[in-house]
Amino acid sequence: MKQRTLGLALLAALTLQVVILAGVFVNGFYPLWLGKEIRVETRPVDPRDLFRGNYARLGYDFSTLPATGFRPGDVIYLPLEQDGDLWRGLTPSHQPPAQGLYLRGRVSGLPWGGTRRVTYGIEALFAPKEKALQLERELRDGAVAVLKVAPNGRAALVTVETKAVDN
Repeated sequence: MKQRTLGLALLAALTLQVVILAGVFVNGFYPLWLGKEIRVETRPVDPRDLFRGNYARLGYDFSTLPATGFRPGDVIYLPLEQDGDLWRGLTPSHQPPAQGLYLRGRVSGLPWGGTRRVTYGIEALFAPKEKALQLERELRDGAVAVLKVAPNGRAALVTVETKAVDN
């Protein structure tokens, strides 16, 4: 009887681990599967990280907030509005909007600083070293990030489209 109980406990532990890994996988790809594709303007920040590899780090106008009303760790919701082919962020709040597309982000920064940064999970595009360096150069002239935004505000970066450079 002890062996059967031990076997069932082992099976339950293994099943729980598989379920957790599947949940992490689904959570990461959820915006890509069900999200609406939008385009937002972006600007470069930094192309490399010694620990995580080469990537183009992206910044957005709506990634910086005034310190008033938002504390580090707060979850915020940024309503989006379409402006031609691009989308732009409106005024963020602590509650999701009743309707429309929005981004869900988390506030970071120091409690005593003058501005706050918000991370939405769309701040880095990983690439091989040569491509990351080329993308960094091209981003200086402006670029558009193509995102997929899920109904719950989670977003995923699909690609970055750079503006053509005339030589």
